[in-house]
Amino acid sequence: MLNRKLIESEFSFLGEDIFLNVSSVVMPPIRVQKAYESFMQDYIANYGDDIVPKAWDMVSDTRKKVAQLIHAVDSLEVAFVKNTCEGVSILAEGYPFKEGDNVIVADQEHQANLFPWINLHQRKNVDLHVVKSRDGEINADDMIAAIDENTKILTVSAVQFSTGFFADLHKLGAACKEKNVIFMVDGIQALGRLDIDVQAMNIDWLVAGTNKGLLGTLGAGIVYCTNRIVKDIIPPYASYQSVISHVAPPAITTNFDFLEWHPNARRFESGNLSYNCINAINKGIELILELGIKNIDEYVRQLEMYLRKQLEDLDLHVVQAEDKKNWGGVVCVYYPSHADEEVISILRRHKIHCTMRGGYIRLGIDFYNTQEQMDKVSAALHEVDRINR
Repeated sequence: MLNRKLIESEFSFLGEDIFLNVSSVVMPPIRVQKAYESFMQDYIANYGDDIVPKAWDMVSDTRKKVAQLIHAVDSLEVAFVKNTCEGVSILAEGYPFKEGDNVIVADQEHQANLFPWINLHQRKNVDLHVVKSRDGEINADDMIAAIDENTKILTVSAVQFSTGFFADLHKLGAACKEKNVIFMVDGIQALGRLDIDVQAMNIDWLVAGTNKGLLGTLGAGIVYCTNRIVKDIIPPYASYQSVISHVAPPAITTNFDFLEWHPNARRFESGNLSYNCINAINKGIELILELGIKNIDEYVRQLEMYLRKQLEDLDLHVVQAEDKKNWGGVVCVYYPSHADEEVISILRRHKIHCTMRGGYIRLGIDFYNTQEQMDKVSAALHEVDRINR
């Protein structure tokens, strides 16, 4: 059971507006807003003195919160990066690929989980095997069937950005473990809204920007790397923060033979981190943990089911996975693109904030949404449907 009073106090600024755009941008709760503002105020008040040493205590605490959220064994399996794409790129550039190796990816992936692999293919001639979806659905058996003796990494989004399809991570992870293939998951559309268990799902590498369901802000992301493979991944960036120790100039300029990387995910952190953003992440995940990620997962799925039931009589095309287990808390609706102006007017009148691109509406559901809001969304979409008729 979710604590509605707590939720309402954290998102009171929304008023009567219905925010369903979590698949695109974050709407940070009040505690995150305050954390972001207070960090800079403290920085100025103290002239920046000791900002990094003080920040590292906060960073350590945030690692622990992330690890708890994703059910990781060790908080040092968590690193902080700028965004999802950087997290994917670290693995793509750091894995010791050999000639003939391949990576498996689905054809529905966002550019953040596609361009790094295309770049790898162009630069290092690693084969990229693209598995075709079936009516927008990522079939786990098809992806598993694409694995061969040269496959090193299989990568997939937990929830597809364009359809809301929730991949069968348990099945994919089990197959990758059996075949000794690294299982990488882009979790940005799922983390904070759905329960992602890196151990139960056998996820080796998990990446996510924090500017969606994690309630953080732009400019930061997380990487989870299981201890099992961490020493196999050589960071593409090096700095004094990614190594255990170093010597100062001039000695550092005479010995180029050895970099002693951290034996954990900290090796992937180069230079000063975005401490202000991580401070915001800390408070965002704090709220998620207070509410309980399993409670949030159950609530989001129930609310999606409630909305879908109300949309069953629409003539509009509502994207829907055949199996409910593949529903990811996102509802996508297509309408005739010539009606864009009318649709925008309807959504604005109902104070609905969502992703809308010519002929396409995406509704991302989170714990701060309510059944009453879904009723209003249904009413708005039925208005849109009448345009089509």
